[in-house]
Amino acid sequence: MFGRKKGSDQQGTPVNLLESILLVVDGSQPSIAAANFAVDLAAQLASRITAVYVVDTATMDYLLQMRIFVREEREEFEQDLQRTGKRYLDYVTAAGSKAGVSVDTVLLRGRFNTMILQEARNRQVDAIVVGGWRRSVTRKDATSVERQLILDQADCPVLVVKDDEKRRDERG
Repeated sequence: MFGRKKGSDQQGTPVNLLESILLVVDGSQPSIAAANFAVDLAAQLASRITAVYVVDTATMDYLLQMRIFVREEREEFEQDLQRTGKRYLDYVTAAGSKAGVSVDTVLLRGRFNTMILQEARNRQVDAIVVGGWRRSVTRKDATSVERQLILDQADCPVLVVKDDEKRRDERG
């Protein structure tokens, strides 16, 4: 199933295959759906969640280099993203607390996909949960590329949560 562990220990007792889940948080609606899914899943499996928000400084540095940003704008934008990230991480912590799920939060700076994959490897997570996305047919979408790189390069299963509407209707 998921993770790198066997399905039972030597005595035949079932082992939780998803003890540790890394949740990618970016503030988008699909990311919120992924957070709700991850919390529900962790509650059912007694898993713990590491919620990660990345301030993509690599993209900001590129925009600065291309003179789309001036230094002051870049610094202000980074601070805004850090505040936004903390707010969304707090949301996941509250949702986890309400469901009785342990949630660690991590706010990172760097290249989005690199930081997510590095954190997953460092923590040796059993799965990564990420919100779904649609790649634009008419233009190259940097966000889609970054997420595709996570799918391609992850050492563990990646669960893509595409839609929360059906689950919301079921929960009332």
